[in-house]
Amino acid sequence: MKTISLKESQAPYSLALDEEQLGAEPAIIERDGQPVAVLVPFHEYQEFARWRARELPAHLRPAELKQFEREHRAFEHLREELLKTHQGQFVAVLNGQVVDADPDQGELAQRVYAKFGYRPIYMDEVREKPHLYEFPSPEVMR
Repeated sequence: MKTISLKESQAPYSLALDEEQLGAEPAIIERDGQPVAVLVPFHEYQEFARWRARELPAHLRPAELKQFEREHRAFEHLREELLKTHQGQFVAVLNGQVVDADPDQGELAQRVYAKFGYRPIYMDEVREKPHLYEFPSPEVMR
């Protein structure tokens, strides 16, 4: 494995690399003797990206996180109607729609994941939003 040292300069970094060697094996980039990055052949990066997509927990996958946030917004949008039909129950929201409901959150989760697989599904209890009260901080009058 090759090591490349970066030196601070006023110009942008410039590296002289042997393209054949770079395409064959990773190269460690160091600054002040400390590793800061690794250049890897593109095919190795592609393999890493595929592995990472499979192995990262769902809550860390950007696309799945965005999907979960969309389901949460759908729940908030549906809240007023759900209060009329499902108050006090837990509901599961998938693709912007309620797909199941149950008074027991554990039972709901088991059923929903068995039916739809383990994917971003928003589950929450249907209840009134808590009232938020604002208390201004006290001011000292002199």
